[in-house]
Amino acid sequence: MKLGVGQRALAIAAFGLYATASAAPAAADTASEIRELKARLMQLEAQVSKQRADVKHATNVANAAQAHVSKDGHGHPPPPPVFVSFKNGLFVETEDKAFSIYLGGRVNADGGWQSDPGNGDASGVVLRRARIDVAGKAFKYWYYRTQFEFGGSQGGGSTANVRDAWLGFNYPILAKLGLPYEKNIFIQLANQLRPLGLEALSTSNSGITFIERSMMSDSFNTPRRHLGASISTGDHNWGVKGGIYSGSPQDTAIRPFNNLLGQYWEVDGRAVYLPIRTEEDLIHFGATGRYYRNNGASGASNDELLVGRGVRNEANALNTRLLGTPDMSCNPGGPFNLFGSAWAAYPAFNGQVNQNNCLNGVAAFNAEFVAVHGPFSIQAEYARSYYSRDTYTSAGLLLTPNATAFPAAPALQAARLAAGQGLASSASFDGWYVQVQYFLTGETRITAYTDIEHNVNTPYTFSTQPKILNPVSKGGWGAWEVAARWSAINLDSGSQGYWSYFPAYGAIGLVPGTAIPAGFFPATLAANTVGTTGGRVDKITLGLNWYPEKGYRLLFNYGRVMDNRAPYNQPWLNSNNTSSFLTRAEVWW
Repeated sequence: MKLGVGQRALAIAAFGLYATASAAPAAADTASEIRELKARLMQLEAQVSKQRADVKHATNVANAAQAHVSKDGHGHPPPPPVFVSFKNGLFVETEDKAFSIYLGGRVNADGGWQSDPGNGDASGVVLRRARIDVAGKAFKYWYYRTQFEFGGSQGGGSTANVRDAWLGFNYPILAKLGLPYEKNIFIQLANQLRPLGLEALSTSNSGITFIERSMMSDSFNTPRRHLGASISTGDHNWGVKGGIYSGSPQDTAIRPFNNLLGQYWEVDGRAVYLPIRTEEDLIHFGATGRYYRNNGASGASNDELLVGRGVRNEANALNTRLLGTPDMSCNPGGPFNLFGSAWAAYPAFNGQVNQNNCLNGVAAFNAEFVAVHGPFSIQAEYARSYYSRDTYTSAGLLLTPNATAFPAAPALQAARLAAGQGLASSASFDGWYVQVQYFLTGETRITAYTDIEHNVNTPYTFSTQPKILNPVSKGGWGAWEVAARWSAINLDSGSQGYWSYFPAYGAIGLVPGTAIPAGFFPATLAANTVGTTGGRVDKITLGLNWYPEKGYRLLFNYGRVMDNRAPYNQPWLNSNNTSSFLTRAEVWW
């Protein structure tokens, strides 16, 4: 039998090692010498493996060159060889790694049942997600991604729409300019996720532990793509990202109804630091800051101003809503264009009100923490948002100073109160969650954590499934994980009481124990004592997850609302402590 170059090298190395070992006295045959021999053998094997790879590379290049020359006869430089693989998705890449394309997708099918004393028991099944994903790289430095949702449902309706649609440039720009920083700078343009929180950015859904994200993330760090531009950089144990963003294809309307004031915009940033990151242990600290300028937007165009309205009790398949503020722009029915009207000319407004939009801006922050040790992990986040609103436009327009002078005002007042607007000039909301999880089969979440070198889109997150030690296809039982989460959110701000529930009673005169203040300034003063009532919820969730293979997962969640304070328009939901059971069949490729 004729031996190849690599086989002959191994045979010679093995014979040399054997001769060396045999010639040594028996007394020298110690454990340390054996370890040394094994190490030398591993080095030789690595060298032979490299030789084989070099031979294969040279053969591929030669074959490609021969094929190219024989095809056109002009002797042009041959195209690089192309390698095709299936890494939970079709992946094609050139040998020099300058070009690549990935075709993948995901499907989530959910079902469940809920005991709901306030709204009645519910059950349902939905196709939560059905997406196709195309991503890749061109000319070494240019990245791209397009993702579309094909009719995924979220409780009451379809959410079919474009998700990711962006172009990126990854290049050591500062080093090229002669500055002492050699890391790549990643510039990302068009429709992308904002850097708002760890759980919200873990977008693969395989990267989050429970079937749904926490109420906090869905209310304050909505995982919704926005049009904008961002810049990011980082290393193995730190990273930063910042960007400026505006409208989203997922907004309720393409542009605000009060378009004379323009579209909203925001500036967001995130920083992450990992003091410990090894194969067994990981400590992650992160912080996010956000400034939002509202301009002409309202809840009718940007439903994120209806804070908490989209939260379905961490059980989207059952479409139960226990939270939700009034429109924080003070424009629930809009547009109420008061320009040129008697209201706009009223001296107390000082000529400032012409579009009936009270929200100036939103300032928010978010803190992240993760600790992983082997199969055990703990994760927590806290978020708070501050809404700055103008006093006169939030209160003065709602209570009629003189019904005789402005006969149309009572109808406007009734409409505004029926819409449930909180009248205080500013508001502050917060929320948090803490979760723990443990792999019964020994896996670790560290294998699912990615930095900017491996994930330019959402770095420093758990963006994929953990590595499964014993998949079913290899005779094992897959990975089994248990988890528990406690989440809470508070969307009540300012004083609470009978005035908080105007909409539930239909009109101001029907609210028990209240009287209509006489005169404009007393009315304004009274109105500004009324807080925003979006509700409060505390909930625990227990989870069991099974990962039979890479790309497949079955999830089982039990949830229990421990405390519930009703929102402004549903006072009957006070102490409505629901229980739910949800399942999900998930596949991604």
